[in-house]
Amino acid sequence: MKLVLGHPASQVIPLWKYMKVEAVMLNAFQIASSKKLYERAREMGLRELYGIPPDIEIWLDSGGYQALKKGIALKVEDVTKWYNDLKPDYCISLDNPVGPNDPKAREKVRLNVSNARTMSKLVDCELLPVFHPVDEDLFLEYLSGYDFSSYAAVGGLIPRILTVKNASRKEGLKFLERVRKEFPGLLHALGLGSSKMIPLLRTLGYDSADTQTWRHKAAYGKVMLPFRGERHITDRRINFGKKRINEDELREVEKIALILGFTIEDLKRDFVKRAIFNAFVIVSSNHLGTINSVTPVPIELS
Repeated sequence: MKLVLGHPASQVIPLWKYMKVEAVMLNAFQIASSKKLYERAREMGLRELYGIPPDIEIWLDSGGYQALKKGIALKVEDVTKWYNDLKPDYCISLDNPVGPNDPKAREKVRLNVSNARTMSKLVDCELLPVFHPVDEDLFLEYLSGYDFSSYAAVGGLIPRILTVKNASRKEGLKFLERVRKEFPGLLHALGLGSSKMIPLLRTLGYDSADTQTWRHKAAYGKVMLPFRGERHITDRRINFGKKRINEDELREVEKIALILGFTIEDLKRDFVKRAIFNAFVIVSSNHLGTINSVTPVPIELS
């Protein structure tokens, strides 16, 4: 399964110097929000601007969700222009998130289908339309509306799968399974490429997934353990995620850190090195057996 590692436009960490990286994802809205950055990216190209090697795919997300959080509704013509100016290899269609029991679900689904079909004719990158967890009749609208595509994404599942452990989580997992059974092309899981989710996505037959978990956890002073959760490694106060690393886990982390040329003290004090460490754990989790003594933990669908 292809793993796409997400980066903020303001700080692309050169992970490829430490591990094999297949693809990176950037946010078009973030880039376009800075006139200076956008012009540099358009003139130089994303690859040269960020020093991304030629064998690594560049993906762009529209940033529509982040824009909505700021009260901005992106327009198809703007996102299309960004994609054509920035020239990624793959790009995500401009979509409107559809929440559970959303009173505007039908309107949003039809707009998402319309956006995807319009953009597919205008962009130079390979466009992935997005499925959201919806009921039966709206799912069929998605399925028939995306008949033009050989590669699609499933979005809107991070709150259901990664932050809850109740019926909503089970419904989210079942939706992943349903889309895989019904959609004949390649499938990407938006935001779900965590170490714990990778075994499940591989089992379901997903072709790719992206994640910024490696970076987000590092920012909170956490390191990730292969196929498990994260642990606090710094001495800062714990505000959420109560597990501080124990001695056995610390020895395990130290062994992995040595592969990267890092020490435990490096991980405790340096955000970038924690981020690189976490990315290495996720990438290794995607290539089973890369880290010695790693045993995958299966995730049940029900």
